[in-house]
Amino acid sequence: MKRKKRKKAGRRVIAAACVVVIAGALLVMLMGSKIFSIREIMVVGNRNLPAEEVVVLSGVKRGDNYLKLTANRLRENLERNRYIEYLGYGFDYKGRLTIRINERLGKAFVRVNGLYYVIDEKGMVLDQMGSVFPEGLTGMEVAGLTMDSHAVPVEGQIFPVQDKNKLAIMESLIGTLEDTSLIGRISQLNLNNTSNISMTTSDGAKIELGDETSLRIKVLIAREVISIEEQKGSLKGVKIDVSNGRDGHFIPAMLPTPTPVPTATPDPAASPTPT
Repeated sequence: MKRKKRKKAGRRVIAAACVVVIAGALLVMLMGSKIFSIREIMVVGNRNLPAEEVVVLSGVKRGDNYLKLTANRLRENLERNRYIEYLGYGFDYKGRLTIRINERLGKAFVRVNGLYYVIDEKGMVLDQMGSVFPEGLTGMEVAGLTMDSHAVPVEGQIFPVQDKNKLAIMESLIGTLEDTSLIGRISQLNLNNTSNISMTTSDGAKIELGDETSLRIKVLIAREVISIEEQKGSLKGVKIDVSNGRDGHFIPAMLPTPTPVPTATPDPAASPTPT
């Protein structure tokens, strides 16, 4: 009985070894075959970067075998350029390799120790612009990104902020502002106090958002208030309080001066004479 069990176990080991050998041989054949040869390379997600530049940076060439590619290799090669975030790749039956990237764009800037830094929506430092406000610099200024002690912003790295949640709030707000077409109207985002977040528009209105809850709803309410009130005149100095997430409270730049109400002056002579 034991001999039969040993024979069965031996057969299983031999069968498994044969499967491994066959699979290995098949893989070697496929890696050398033209079936998985890359005939065309397409780049998706680039905006300003030429596709040719992205392809060269990837290290992939026409004629390479698709099976020899790895995500780690592509990510390492592509993200040497700080403007590229690698997202993935695909391969179809026509031999076309598709490389998916996100081209990072400057969405905001931070002023630290007298220097200006351009960052994307996730806080990636894209450029250090010097101590003089650069001509043509676009995007909102972000205040309140307090850095770790002794930290220095480095191009190609995430801004070294103490409170990482502030970067998450910034990313969420920038995405919402883009979706609602308000991104071009915001000149400053104030994150000094995450319980009292505020934004300032390019025409001088202050939007009070309160805490980080329901930010999308709050921005939508603020947009509606702006569209109504800007038809009535300048928004400079006004406040739009949407912190409750339900409605907007519009506060004019100058409240109306109270007008005194005329009152009758008592006439002492008309007072009744005590008896």
